[in-house]
Amino acid sequence: MLYPAPRHMAPTSGAADAAGGCLVAQPGRPRPNLRSSRRAWAHHVAVGQPASALPRRLAALYALCGGAHRVTAEAAIAAARGREDDAGALARRQADLRLDTLREHVRRLWLDWPRAWSSTGAEGLAALDEAALAALRACPVLRVDAPDGPPGPALAAWVAEHVIDHAPRDWLDRWTADPAAWLAEWSVRGATRTARVLAACRREASTLSVSPVPLHVHAHGGEMARLARHLRDDEGFSMAPLWRGHCAETGPWTRLSDPLARLDGTPARLGTAWLRLGARVADLVRGVLAGEEQPWLAQGALALAPGEAIAWSEMARGLLIHWVRLDSVEANDSASDPRVAACQVIAPTEWNFHPHGAVAQVLATLPPTVRPCRVHLLAAAFDPCVALEVERADAGAASHARSPHA
Repeated sequence: MLYPAPRHMAPTSGAADAAGGCLVAQPGRPRPNLRSSRRAWAHHVAVGQPASALPRRLAALYALCGGAHRVTAEAAIAAARGREDDAGALARRQADLRLDTLREHVRRLWLDWPRAWSSTGAEGLAALDEAALAALRACPVLRVDAPDGPPGPALAAWVAEHVIDHAPRDWLDRWTADPAAWLAEWSVRGATRTARVLAACRREASTLSVSPVPLHVHAHGGEMARLARHLRDDEGFSMAPLWRGHCAETGPWTRLSDPLARLDGTPARLGTAWLRLGARVADLVRGVLAGEEQPWLAQGALALAPGEAIAWSEMARGLLIHWVRLDSVEANDSASDPRVAACQVIAPTEWNFHPHGAVAQVLATLPPTVRPCRVHLLAAAFDPCVALEVERADAGAASHARSPHA
């Protein structure tokens, strides 16, 4: 039995659009060429609520990555209350974040990618055949009857057989040594569904060049404190964030633990949308190999003042940030449950789909009559958590094509 489909796997309803919003891309136009109907809902659902209720409320609001939102909110609340988490709490959050991230990667690779790219030559992969369905049902992180605890060797074996057809450690080593050469060599064999989909979109996605600033604000506590001041003082900052005054990108390729990442701001060796897609496969492989002795996803929290804190988690789509301020926090008072006075969330979508950011930069270079599938390939590389529509200028009329990310 599989977990229920998240919103992006189901037909989009008006209610879902109202809550999650959508993005509209306008290729061929100068920046800003992205419109968003997303709103900063976190503040509205959080203010006045007991602090203890915040993690589950935000997990329900942002259900697509609910696990990551829950653990990040827990860390923010604990720091705002001046509590130091014990080793058990930290280990549980890391395990929950890992499981949520691995689950999202599998869903994206197996369910979203083939449907989004059917017009690029992967039509035969858009629907799940019996073999693909059987493999998906057997995936350890998608089964509701799976035992508690980390997926461990079972998931590593599943990924090795059904995603990469290769020993995970060797696959990851070859990716790290030369991402472009290895992705080309591996995908052309077409031994798995994921490899065939990447091979089908290679020609289109390889022409989409990207080179924005990688987001590493969480590498230094001082940077996070500065970001928190923007969230405190500017209500609109969470929906159009900047780092050091510039737009920045975030994704699996900006992990602090990724050897391909560049902490000095130099772009990594992943300069096309196709290689960004490959980085998502690599992140899944890295995740199944990660253990306590080999950190994978960075998490942290910083107390800023009594009752105020900022927390962050690296998750499937990139870096997630929660800022919170509580009312009437008393020192060493573990019995009270203060109310939330303010709350802001910056999801990876807000960085990557900033009106002047990474995706907008590429959209400006495309012809106005570009095929919508190329825009959806670009969007998939940066993985929005809401639907994306393409508004194409074509003989004076607007042409709309919708992605499955809803």
